[in-house]
Amino acid sequence: MDSASALDASADTYVALYTHIRVILGIVVGLSLTHLLRNLARIVEEPRDDRVYWLHLGWVGFVLLYLLQFWWWEFRFTKTGEIGLGTYLYLISYALLLYLLCAFLFPEKNSDPKNYYELFYLRRQWFFAVLALVFVIDFGDTLLKGGQYLIALGSWYVCRNLFFIAGSLIAIASESRVYHAGYFVIGFCFQLFYFFYQYGSLEI
Repeated sequence: MDSASALDASADTYVALYTHIRVILGIVVGLSLTHLLRNLARIVEEPRDDRVYWLHLGWVGFVLLYLLQFWWWEFRFTKTGEIGLGTYLYLISYALLLYLLCAFLFPEKNSDPKNYYELFYLRRQWFFAVLALVFVIDFGDTLLKGGQYLIALGSWYVCRNLFFIAGSLIAIASESRVYHAGYFVIGFCFQLFYFFYQYGSLEI
């Protein structure tokens, strides 16, 4: 086999391996989306005034958007180097953390109606600790795609991640309703802007 054929075979193996990994990532993302949508439907089916809290629902929307963005940007791995066991475990851990965010937003210890106002602040430390970790791990995910990819994302990417890391750490310690409302509104607008600004087109 000549060198060109060997390179083609290696590329085919790499694509097949990443396709396999994407299937597993897709399962985790699919379960996360299902968890959120099922519980949102439950709120509609069993309406109660004390069950609806706008800030809780806002973070549900944020995580939904982030899951879609995560699935979108993982296409970028098709243009990187080899994927080893460490990279595989890293990507799976990233996806599992996103599922944890969904679980903290909609815990299912039982099926009884829940007061999401109380629940949000009761579990905020866990939720925001995982959210901060997600953005830390996202730096590593980007670096795995290559230094040039990180440079191409520019300063907006770094500012976004640092904003959410710092904001989430403060949210862990703060019980201020004003802070939490302001952090969410600014953060959601930032994330929405970044999603359409940075990923308006996908280069294959």
